[in-house]
Amino acid sequence: MMKRMKKLITVFVFLISCTNCFAQNKGWVDSVAANYDLLKNKPFAELLLEDTSGKIFHTSSLSGKTIYVDFWFTACAPCLKEIPYSKALHQSFAHDTNVVFLSICIENINRKPVWKQMIKEKEMPGIHLFYARNRPQKINLLRAYNVQFPTYLLVNKEMKVIGYDAPRPSSGEWVHWAIEQATKNVSLADFFRMSMKDPKAVRSFIQRN
Repeated sequence: MMKRMKKLITVFVFLISCTNCFAQNKGWVDSVAANYDLLKNKPFAELLLEDTSGKIFHTSSLSGKTIYVDFWFTACAPCLKEIPYSKALHQSFAHDTNVVFLSICIENINRKPVWKQMIKEKEMPGIHLFYARNRPQKINLLRAYNVQFPTYLLVNKEMKVIGYDAPRPSSGEWVHWAIEQATKNVSLADFFRMSMKDPKAVRSFIQRN
């Protein structure tokens, strides 16, 4: 409880400090928001990819859900660093069946056994799909979603991107609130601007949690 409270206080102090200097740093705020809006309303691809059981998973089946997408690969150190935080984040939304965690591993086909073993050994929750970058694909995911590992996206219930370069699982309450707002179809850019300008909203969130 104490550790969680410290995280909340840290986020609160950060946002308040940003709020106090919002006018002076409006250019910076607009720049960050523009990055979050990079793929705004871009339809999330209808992918047919193999899951860990060897079955083909249709991402279109996730329509109607809020999706937190993670693009990664098995030898990516920053990606692996996020695993314990990702497990905790997934657990915190376990009660909400309308929030889905989708991890797409992008690497050469020969790494598929390593991918399956890693997910099993590290007990990684969520939906895991494999995209073979050295096999013909209808969609180039790296290019389509400007992937720089790891890259996280927020996708709304209409299967449209509402947040590029979303907060990582390790970003604490920041990512929790971003996902919560995404369930209400609030884009990441709008959420960010609101956070910078409205300390009362931050206080309300902290009190609820």
